[in-house]
Amino acid sequence: MEYNFDIIRNRKCTNSIKWNKDAIASIAGCAEAEPFWVADMEFGCFQGAIDRAKEIAECGIFGYPSFPDLKETGAYWLKKRHSWTVDTDDIVFSNGLLHAIALSINLFSKEGDKILIPSPTYKPFRTLTALNNRIMIDYPLFYHDGKFSLCAEKFTKAMEGVDMVLFCSPHNPSGLVFEREDLEKILRKAKELDIPVLSDEIHADLVHPGIRHYPMGMANEGIGAKCITFMAPSKTFNIAGEHSAITIFSDKSMKEKFQHTTDALSLSSPGYLIGELFEEVYRNGYEYNLALCSYLKKNADLIRSYFENELPCLKLTNGDASFVTFIDCSSIYEKVKEKVLSSGEYPEAADGGVLSRFFGHDALVAMNDGTWFGKEYPMFVRFNYGTSSERVLGALERMKRAIRALD
Repeated sequence: MEYNFDIIRNRKCTNSIKWNKDAIASIAGCAEAEPFWVADMEFGCFQGAIDRAKEIAECGIFGYPSFPDLKETGAYWLKKRHSWTVDTDDIVFSNGLLHAIALSINLFSKEGDKILIPSPTYKPFRTLTALNNRIMIDYPLFYHDGKFSLCAEKFTKAMEGVDMVLFCSPHNPSGLVFEREDLEKILRKAKELDIPVLSDEIHADLVHPGIRHYPMGMANEGIGAKCITFMAPSKTFNIAGEHSAITIFSDKSMKEKFQHTTDALSLSSPGYLIGELFEEVYRNGYEYNLALCSYLKKNADLIRSYFENELPCLKLTNGDASFVTFIDCSSIYEKVKEKVLSSGEYPEAADGGVLSRFFGHDALVAMNDGTWFGKEYPMFVRFNYGTSSERVLGALERMKRAIRALD
């Protein structure tokens, strides 16, 4: 089947946070900027899911659902997409990936415990750590010339003295895909220290063609560390507004404790619509997913080529997975900073920074500022290329004009 990802949907007036003018103004300082920020896409999701949602709506009744096969469906997808054979007894359905991570932090660490997190850091990780009265220990990924990387030796050294590791694999916001050997080194160290490793893999299904992602739990086979791997159809099929996830355990006692608490909080079952979509996309959306990954790689390649030929002052970082990645603006940062801070033209942005305000105002491109991922990253912006190549190119052209006007 052919999939046309050049067709995008009009999401204005649909309660989309991505297109909400107040939200855009809060990061870009300009409500009229075109959104290339929050991590969902402009493509229609898998047609089978759309058709199933229509069937449900036409029935006209949204009653109590029954989904006895959710774990089997999750295991089917893990085998199909990642060649990872998982016992369904090791899987728990969760009503959202961040919910599952937050619950795991509460169950498998205690207040005052230290949690090691690679940075730049997906901001909700910082928020969850702070709200649950844990201490975040920041581990800066190594960065050089457009590439973030993990030095496993240094990371395992940093694990000494902490109580938990919270990983994002593939990494958001850089798009870094980790080597299996590095994951195994981390897991062996975690087993030695007897600390749990939590791995958010919500972007795992969107690795670009030619790149291999290894789930943390899969890398843990034969090692036996305390490991929890979190995956979800949210990004994979652009259904992030319907919260669901699978939580995969390498440790039986941890799984039992998590399952018991989930049951005790009455969080074991999905709502009607998300249960149906979860089953549909994981069972039948494989070819769509592969086609989408190819299109996303095409967009990433377009951006790299454009920067090389038209805007060599900018660099796209790793970008080997998903549809969001950092853009390195270090070569223009001081010039932009001087203009933004010395001029009264740029409105304040509560969740933005120098670069996001500059591009929002001068290029009408709304992106997450690098400081959203840590105060050490003001010279980056995160760009969402999960949209048509035409829209991506239009944004790049406006960014080029804005940068050239600096001179």
